[in-house]
Amino acid sequence: MIGLALSGGGSRAIAFHLGCLRALNDVGLLEKIGVLSTISGGSVIGAYYAYTPEKSFDEFDSNICAFLREGFQRRIVLELIKPRNLVPCFANFVAAHVCAAAGRVMKGTPSLQRYPSRTDMFYRVLHRDLFHGLIMSSPRRHDLEVVIGACELRTGSAFRFGSNRTGGWRHGQLADGQIDLAFAVAASAAYPILLPAFDRTWRFVKKSEESYQRVLLTDGGIYDNLGLQVLEPGRDAEVSLHTFPCDYLIACNADEGQQPGFALPTAFFARVVRSFETVHRRVQESTMHRLHHLKEAGKIKAFALPYLGQQDSKLPWKPGSLVPREEVIDYPTDFAPMSKSWIEKLANRGEQLTRATVSYYLRDIL
Repeated sequence: MIGLALSGGGSRAIAFHLGCLRALNDVGLLEKIGVLSTISGGSVIGAYYAYTPEKSFDEFDSNICAFLREGFQRRIVLELIKPRNLVPCFANFVAAHVCAAAGRVMKGTPSLQRYPSRTDMFYRVLHRDLFHGLIMSSPRRHDLEVVIGACELRTGSAFRFGSNRTGGWRHGQLADGQIDLAFAVAASAAYPILLPAFDRTWRFVKKSEESYQRVLLTDGGIYDNLGLQVLEPGRDAEVSLHTFPCDYLIACNADEGQQPGFALPTAFFARVVRSFETVHRRVQESTMHRLHHLKEAGKIKAFALPYLGQQDSKLPWKPGSLVPREEVIDYPTDFAPMSKSWIEKLANRGEQLTRATVSYYLRDIL
């Protein structure tokens, strides 16, 4: 089986992954993918690809470009300022913070759940404009297995929405698996500094026992920004809800890589963001190194790693028209509108890197 992972990274990741998918489609590998694992921005494009089997690849490509040009920020704001949304969102925001403060004083657990919030507005936009009427078990291209990764903040563990089952090892499997696709994507892409975690109470089944658990779901990139863990061999099916026997892995990574060291994050918010990014990058580097260990140990046959932050000099071969790393790594990871030139620049680098790495490392399955 071939496993494909699409990393997080907001709109930058969507554009980069669009190029990766273009290359995989052109060389005939895309239709051979057996399981798709996505995180954050990768979840937006990955879910749209997987759950629109009625669209040709060209239609899919055109629609993604249109979504990128418009962005999601304006749509979220327009949804939020509707009177029926703004008032309850603001009221809940105030009440939740008062309840949290009271909980700290009384040394108790805040009972008020955060609903609705800005993340619910993101969910409604995705449901209306991209994934209307779709649930995780809806029909998919080539009967793809799909796993959309999020992070559960109460337990600090992975929470994964799957086309067959949803949940995590701490709570077990969600008893009602009919989760909206848009909800799963919004949870996966809810960057915690800007978007509150989804706060829900659901019924789970673990070892034949049912229980109601309160979960806080946020950006899957906190736990595994590459989405690779679920595809790695050796996962215990008695513990993990999602295990796949992948022989070949394709990991598309939209991270910018090593920082040049010119920033001066002295302000509080800048320090918090840079600290988060540093820990985040270290975890990603460890995951990428693990790919090499899996290959060396014979646990997978081969892998390809199209990596936005790739040092161009270390490519197995360098396309003559390669978009240089330095031209794209500083593009932000938000969901702001993206110009046509930026879309093509990021997508072209994704396409070029995918062609270079796949043709060299996966040539036996082309």
